[in-house]
Amino acid sequence: MTAAIATVMVFADSVTLGRCRSVRFIAQSQWDTVEFMRAMIVCPHQIENFDATLSKVYRQAELFGIAACFDSWTRA
Repeated sequence: MTAAIATVMVFADSVTLGRCRSVRFIAQSQWDTVEFMRAMIVCPHQIENFDATLSKVYRQAELFGIAACFDSWTRA
């Protein structure tokens, strides 16, 4: 079985709407959402300090409204 943590960036009017869009996006990628670890609003200062991976996800979210990166592993 494969498990993953998804980092999803979504532009939404509320945390609730952002969570709903995130769940649908993750499901379209053939994953099930088991738990939300956190939801947060990012400020410009945080965006400036993103590493290369998060910067890429943020740019994709700017273009498409939502984007994600998945860190996966095989469970024994």
